[in-house]
Amino acid sequence: MVTDSAKTMANSLNLRRMVCETNVLSRSDCSAALSQGATQVMVAANGPAEVKFKNAESENCHLEVQYRSNAGQEDIQHRLMESLIKRSFVRVVATPAFCRSAVYIYVQEMTDRGGLLACSINASCLALITSGVELNFTVAAVHCIMTEDGAMILDPDHKQLKLARSSFTFVFDSIGKNTVTSYVHGSFTFEEYEQVVSVCRKAVEKIFDFYRKVSQNITKVVTDDS
Repeated sequence: MVTDSAKTMANSLNLRRMVCETNVLSRSDCSAALSQGATQVMVAANGPAEVKFKNAESENCHLEVQYRSNAGQEDIQHRLMESLIKRSFVRVVATPAFCRSAVYIYVQEMTDRGGLLACSINASCLALITSGVELNFTVAAVHCIMTEDGAMILDPDHKQLKLARSSFTFVFDSIGKNTVTSYVHGSFTFEEYEQVVSVCRKAVEKIFDFYRKVSQNITKVVTDDS
């Protein structure tokens, strides 16, 4: 017999429902709107395109990321979001096929109900996948928290975030599931960190499977249970 506590723990290690619609913006080369639970992000990507001379790279494609909140106000947290997103994709688009050109990613926050960074990274990757730009690999992000009593909650919503003692966002590549970027804050032990990495690495497989569904159904709205 499965106890209520066991059910709660099993549910806490599941990802929220994902829904993606591609090519939602007519004035960009490619775009994607992604919902993870009630968190929603829209991303437009343009390129390869002309790049300013000072940003031109002789061997690789230049990457620029712009992030906007739903309130339209900018602060240091938004610059951090841009930096983390760029760090996650700089090796993804670093290909000599588009040297001395640039790829531009524009991220628009629609609704934040937890896991905004992970959702932004996943939406950006989906936009690039549908663009046809040559990518070295794809990346996917998973968010997880550790509560005060030591329980892990995978992909928490805004209510569950209030229980967090520590928060972890890991970005993995599609080749070896190696960590590309991580953003961690709060208090935790080394054993807890290793445990969270392991759980997130297993969970990211579901996101990569979702990417494959989207790439096969570019003109349709895709859900992870469709």
